[in-house]
Amino acid sequence: MERFPEILRDHLQRPRNVGEPEGGADLRGEARNAACGDIVVLFLRLDRAPGSPPLIAAAGFLAQGCPAAMAMASASCELLPGLAADAALPEALAARLTAHVGAPRPAHRHALA
Repeated sequence: MERFPEILRDHLQRPRNVGEPEGGADLRGEARNAACGDIVVLFLRLDRAPGSPPLIAAAGFLAQGCPAAMAMASASCELLPGLAADAALPEALAARLTAHVGAPRPAHRHALA
């Protein structure tokens, strides 16, 4: 864990946004990594304004597995609000994560998937 950036160590020790967001979730997604046994469930509450793509209003997660996956899930939930819930979401979140915590080490890249 000492190899993690300080901000990810903080997310691992004090995860934020665990569970569904207050007010419930409009979307639920699940990712599994069979190689290491990670399971991450992500909940998104959307803000749908007429004539605009839906924006993420709040995010929450449940996770089990390696520390990198749990810390990245917590950090992601802080960075998702305000992003459009569209096909560009993965790239937009990856850019925010890289700006927020730095580029992941090769051993931790699977936590972004």
